[in-house]
Amino acid sequence: MRPVLKIRRVPIALRLFLTVLLTTLVITTVSLGVLHWTMQKNFAKYVADVEMQKLDHLIDNLAGVYGVYQDWGNAVQAQILQIEGTAGPDDYDKLSKWWLRRQYDIALQQRYFKEHTLMSPLTDENSQDQQRMGLEERKILEENLPSEYQPFEGLKFPLSSNESLFKRSDAKNKNSPLISPEQQNGKKRFIAMPDRLGLSSRLSLYDADHHFILGEASNDQISYRPIIVNNKTVGYLGLKPVLDQDDALSINFFSNQKRYLFLIYILTLLASLVAALLLATYFKKPIQRLLDATRELTKGNYQHQVQINRNDELGDLSTEINHLAVILDQHEHSRKQWVADTSHELKTPLAVLQAQIEAMQDGIRKPTPTHFESMLRQVTSLKKLTQDLADLAQAEAQQLQCYFTEMDPWAVVLQEIENFKPKFEQADLRISAQGSGTQLQLDIDRFKQIMVNLLGNSIRYTEAGGEVRVHTEQDEQTWTVYVDDSPLGLNDEQLARLGERFYRVDDSRTRSTGGTGLGLALSRKIVQALGGTLSFEHSPLGGLRCKLTFPKQTNV
Repeated sequence: MRPVLKIRRVPIALRLFLTVLLTTLVITTVSLGVLHWTMQKNFAKYVADVEMQKLDHLIDNLAGVYGVYQDWGNAVQAQILQIEGTAGPDDYDKLSKWWLRRQYDIALQQRYFKEHTLMSPLTDENSQDQQRMGLEERKILEENLPSEYQPFEGLKFPLSSNESLFKRSDAKNKNSPLISPEQQNGKKRFIAMPDRLGLSSRLSLYDADHHFILGEASNDQISYRPIIVNNKTVGYLGLKPVLDQDDALSINFFSNQKRYLFLIYILTLLASLVAALLLATYFKKPIQRLLDATRELTKGNYQHQVQINRNDELGDLSTEINHLAVILDQHEHSRKQWVADTSHELKTPLAVLQAQIEAMQDGIRKPTPTHFESMLRQVTSLKKLTQDLADLAQAEAQQLQCYFTEMDPWAVVLQEIENFKPKFEQADLRISAQGSGTQLQLDIDRFKQIMVNLLGNSIRYTEAGGEVRVHTEQDEQTWTVYVDDSPLGLNDEQLARLGERFYRVDDSRTRSTGGTGLGLALSRKIVQALGGTLSFEHSPLGGLRCKLTFPKQTNV
């Protein structure tokens, strides 16, 4: 035979620790990986979107140009001809690529003029002089720039072809950083503005269907801004991202981000390690205490209690284990009491029977019919006791056999009362019965056994001259029979214990009358097997009331 491999046992605390730790690591790894990937993929577009916010003037100018020509091709061609006069195909293609740069320079100058116009007055005397000089310089620039470079108020076309590009009227304009005027063969040339962000070299123009028109075409992800005329989108201004994942600047940036993400990963690993350890310890201690408590119960120490002050399932489990310990302790005590009571009940008639037999053997007592009758009563008592014990054991094990049939229970009650009349007369008790019957599904023999126990109990516990009254009540759902007797009365404590095995209210009296203390306990178990209920109350006659109830529709 092959040796059976022993599977290594993994404690639940270790499983919980590994589960929390690995779950945190997987979530952190995936999250940081996705973050790094999306950063590389979308960061360049985000920068381009931010840069696109600086092109509001250009968007407005392009909308104005389209508003004049109603077509991008006409607008580009008309402005090139106005600048160059006549241009060949090669010159036209080359100039069309720079058309957006010219529009960008116009918008940049307009932005410059707008910012200086909004300059707030200064209180310092030198500052006022400086402001005055700046305003004068701006006035000279505005007067000498051609009309297409004036603050945009809507372009007016066609432009005059013989208009000089720039007239230097003041020596101060020699150092102006804004323009580089030049005149060549009477043609207009645009003035290049400083483009510190490099936006103009990355611009492109698209029509309303995102078809490329001119500018810098790119296969990369491009940021778009719509060009709107009369609430209608007529085109899009595109901006190519300045960042590239393969250039040195991007590589350096993402390398730093990797280091930061790796640091976050290490810190998260340490935090999850500590948290998983604390969580595993938090659950391990009460589980170990519960395990110790169950071991004590298996050893028979039913008085062991475990205290776990937790408002969760483990706290509920500790409460249930304590409750189970109490029940097991009660059952163990009941078992011991059962054995003691059973041996005691068997020992008494056996001892009497043994004494009588020994007396006959020794010749002290002669074997007369009277002596045999006394011995027979002891044997009958033993037989009844053993039968009651057997029936009670079967009932508690839910193995009591019942044979159901349709019957009238009130007819059985009247029959048993008639059978008990000699015993009632012998005990000097009055018996009365008043009621009505119905058809129920019951076991006739078991029902007779219940009524015999109830009537016999009334005889034993009712004083001479007393009364026993039997009557019924019924409604649409149930049928109930009451057996009331007169004193001896019972207190509440005695009433609560009725139905316990071997319990007698007056031990000396019931023993003399042959009671075993099993009748009511057995009757309650039989009633339960038949689908009814048996309860005990204080009787209006001053003694005990036995209330026996059965449902009219009994499911068998």
